[in-house]
Amino acid sequence: MHIFTSIIFCAVYILCVNAYLDPVTPTTNHAFDLDLYEEVIDLEQCEEQLAYIMQNNTGLRNRFIDASFRPPRNVLKGNLRDLGSYFQCLDISQQTDDMVIGGKYSVVRIPLQQDNFQLPSLPSLPDLTWPDWNWPEFPRPEWNPNNTQEDDELTSKLDTYERAKYSAQSMLGDGIEPRAETAQNTTSTRMQMELAFCIPKVCTPRHALDVLTLNQTANLTMTEAFVRLPNDKQWVAADYVAVVLFSIIGFMTVLCTSYDVRHTILLKRDPKRANKICTMFSVYTNTKNFFVFTSNPSAITCLDGIRSFAMMWVIVGHTFVTQLTYIPENPLDLVEFMKSFWSLWITSATITVDTFFMISGLLVVYTTAAKVSRMSLLKKLHLFYLNRILRMFPVLGAVVLIQASFFHRLADGPYWSSMAMNTNNCRVYWWSTLLYIQNWVNPRNMCLSHTWYLAVDMQLHIASPIVLFWILGQRSRSAWAAMAAAFAASVAGATTYNVINGFQSGVVSLSTTANTDQYMIYYYVHTLNRISPFIIGMMVGYILHLYRGKAVRIPMVLVGLFWIVAFAASSAVMIATYFNIQPDWDNQVADNIINSTIRPVWAASVGWLVFACKHGYGGPVNWLLSLHIFKILGRLSYSMYIVHFPIIYLINATTLQPIYFAVNLSIYKFLIDFTLSLIGGFLLTVLIDFPFSSLIKMFIGGGPRPPPKVEPSAPEKPEYFTAVSVVESIRNDDSEKSRM
Repeated sequence: MHIFTSIIFCAVYILCVNAYLDPVTPTTNHAFDLDLYEEVIDLEQCEEQLAYIMQNNTGLRNRFIDASFRPPRNVLKGNLRDLGSYFQCLDISQQTDDMVIGGKYSVVRIPLQQDNFQLPSLPSLPDLTWPDWNWPEFPRPEWNPNNTQEDDELTSKLDTYERAKYSAQSMLGDGIEPRAETAQNTTSTRMQMELAFCIPKVCTPRHALDVLTLNQTANLTMTEAFVRLPNDKQWVAADYVAVVLFSIIGFMTVLCTSYDVRHTILLKRDPKRANKICTMFSVYTNTKNFFVFTSNPSAITCLDGIRSFAMMWVIVGHTFVTQLTYIPENPLDLVEFMKSFWSLWITSATITVDTFFMISGLLVVYTTAAKVSRMSLLKKLHLFYLNRILRMFPVLGAVVLIQASFFHRLADGPYWSSMAMNTNNCRVYWWSTLLYIQNWVNPRNMCLSHTWYLAVDMQLHIASPIVLFWILGQRSRSAWAAMAAAFAASVAGATTYNVINGFQSGVVSLSTTANTDQYMIYYYVHTLNRISPFIIGMMVGYILHLYRGKAVRIPMVLVGLFWIVAFAASSAVMIATYFNIQPDWDNQVADNIINSTIRPVWAASVGWLVFACKHGYGGPVNWLLSLHIFKILGRLSYSMYIVHFPIIYLINATTLQPIYFAVNLSIYKFLIDFTLSLIGGFLLTVLIDFPFSSLIKMFIGGGPRPPPKVEPSAPEKPEYFTAVSVVESIRNDDSEKSRM
């Protein structure tokens, strides 16, 4: 019976393989006004405006030229991009007698493979010199992909960077199409310059270039990557909903805070006698409650530190990996850093998400086993699910709406297309995020792409009663049989699935045999491969439950051995990243072994850390992880996780030119990302999480709970999953609330 139920636990997810949908994205919800870009095009007027600019208005001509691209710097370090002057271009607007000349910012991609074509200078303007006019040319033929004497080493490095960038785009959810590796899709044909033109808004880049060069560039291959115009961010339903909803929340916050300050500070009355409804949205009360921590002898204090360090590891990893896609001026140096042994603390950061899965499984058992009986779980199963959903929804829903509206209007820049993509995804696929199914439905276009974790965690939480039913029984043998069978089935299912599909074993891979797109959507965000760390967490939680309030005596020799094994195992998991990220890595057998074992091995290592710290074998490690400061970070971990990625995207999208990559500068950037995420998480917690938790308690609780009955004999486990207890746990159970 145990094996049968455990197989069902895994088979549910195996059946979902290749079941992804591909909904059509409506242009009405697009972040930019696509119709505007088409409406302004007038090629006849384009020729008139270009003639006027080049012949009659030197100042206006220089503004267009100055806002356009220069030859990219650091081409030999992989930089093939120059983005001109974005804001200067869009600021151009001049009225003449019969027309209005406005600037349009257009970024074009020009492949370096041009059949020996060289971009000419302008023959019609031989007398003009910089700053009046000097057409920026391509890099001189010291390195030219068309040259038979091309630099093979540089070409190889650029190809490696292209694979790294593609891997990063796949991981970050940039909505890219699968990359076909064909004989025609060589390194030279894939490499292309990305250059910004500032042209009159009535022109297209192709037509403007043809006019300026007297059709001498007719054979030049070029594609328009994106175009920007002033006021091109259209208003959609999400904007109006966000304005109305957050205006109401803001009004309630000001009203409740004013009442609370008057009652507590000005009139100096007892805060307990204040109207609870009127203080629900009070910043004063919610901030004060945020820093209040109740002591609980059964609490696992080290979890706050583990969550905090895991969160910092997530943020620093995302800070570094987002630079692969569009920031660095020297991408080849970034690739060299990734290939080095000293980058392991970054390249192995993806394993930290399994820390959260382990903690989630641990808390499902540890917080439930002491309060819920087997029959109680079955009777109140809907409240078991409601408890989890109500914990997650307010903050998640708020950030989805903010991403779909306010973040898009908060700033601007030449990299804003990435931010617009995230906005568009949230306007179209918000429902799959709030239903926790986006890793199945639209894995290539996820709203808040990092929240795939929440989808998988919710799916595991929904399936967990299959094993919890046996854990909550009176016989520990049945509990262990159920967990062991579930773990064996999950590992066997994941191994079979991985061997059949032959996935790579690294998120960011530089190998020519890697297929990162398939890896991300069919392996990395797939629920099947995350079951084993969740089950290990349930095992650790059950052990902690069995020894709750009891002293555990373990010989120090055995304790030392466990620490050595845990450290060696976790180090081996991280070091594996150094090998599978190398460009010459090609070992499918090793990939299969790594994919099937690293997650349960990592979860088991963290599980020992939790157990040792809880029962007095953690020493200085437990002291560090149990510091009071980590209680604050632990309480903020969920909100920080939700908001940190949009903030990183927002900061990156405001960059005006490629930035030179250096490890120390990236660490400074991480400190900025972390600080802003900390502030954003705190605001979400105080302004959204606490108030809506109180609202849920008011509407579902239905009044105070009756006092528990006193039984002369040993009482049965209380009925924990009642409506009142669900909402109380939302507000009071800090450890489970912060588990993400």
